[in-house]
Amino acid sequence: MLNIYICEDDKTQRGLMTEYVNQVIMIEDYDLKLMLSTDDPYKVLSTIDDNPNVGLYFLDIELASDMNGLTLAQQIRKKDPRGFIVFVTTHSEMCYMTFTYKVEALDFILKDDQDNLHMRIHQCINNAYSRYSAVNNHANQIYAVKIGDKEYCIPVEEILYIETSSSPHKVIMHTPARILEFNGKIKEIKDELGSNFIICHRSTVINKKHLREVDLKNRTVTLSNGEVCVVSTRYIHSLTKCS
Repeated sequence: MLNIYICEDDKTQRGLMTEYVNQVIMIEDYDLKLMLSTDDPYKVLSTIDDNPNVGLYFLDIELASDMNGLTLAQQIRKKDPRGFIVFVTTHSEMCYMTFTYKVEALDFILKDDQDNLHMRIHQCINNAYSRYSAVNNHANQIYAVKIGDKEYCIPVEEILYIETSSSPHKVIMHTPARILEFNGKIKEIKDELGSNFIICHRSTVINKKHLREVDLKNRTVTLSNGEVCVVSTRYIHSLTKCS
């Protein structure tokens, strides 16, 4: 699902944008949800934390807050690197600032013409959903990992297993070529990767395509590269069906 966020401090304008978005969702029957319509940029950021799906963000640049839309977009990029950001403003001269802030905006819409605003919002939703669907259709092939300013695209079939890190709120991904530590929750990552990934311990998820042997006596599994993972009693018998 693609989540939609609106951050606009003008109540009337926010109401119109909310109405337009809901109309498009109803007309197109897309797998979309208007997650939040607010004047508070901090509420946008906290809602993203609670709802990690990719988002489409319609942001006013001038907000009645100590955080403007450009700074908000920068913070969104850190939390949702694959999200789609659209700036909606009355100030056309601010367009160049989106490049200065390096937020890779999908579009820049002027508020002046309400009919045009409706049409452009519709176009942005169509465009974002088309791109989102194209990536999502390949989600079982490539998994993007964000570490600092770098994004690593890992072929899912190469992932051996993922385990929780000793560092809070981090996990470690093991592949034959590299080991990556990044922010994440192991259950959420398992759900994103799909049914080929199975739990063998509350802190470990393995790719069953790399499962080679299950040792019931020692409660371990051996993977294709020879690595051994401990299995909890709770999951040992379900794993024997996959070996």
